[in-house]
Amino acid sequence: GNSHIQVQAIVEAIKKKFEEAKIPIRGIEGLREARWVLIDIGDVIVHVFHNDERDFYALERLWADAEQVQVQ
Repeated sequence: GNSHIQVQAIVEAIKKKFEEAKIPIRGIEGLREARWVLIDIGDVIVHVFHNDERDFYALERLWADAEQVQVQ
């Protein structure tokens, strides 16, 4: 997201979709600061970043050699 408000809105939209699908969310961390929000869904972890944090941490670089799995 481009701002903390946009990051929070993205997280709320994700939460709504999981609630509609009746998939429980185990926890959410970082929502107050809205710089890097982690959503724990058990087998899946969702990361929602502010652009600055995404550029700084570059998680794609850390996982570049990992096998990619397509999820529908």
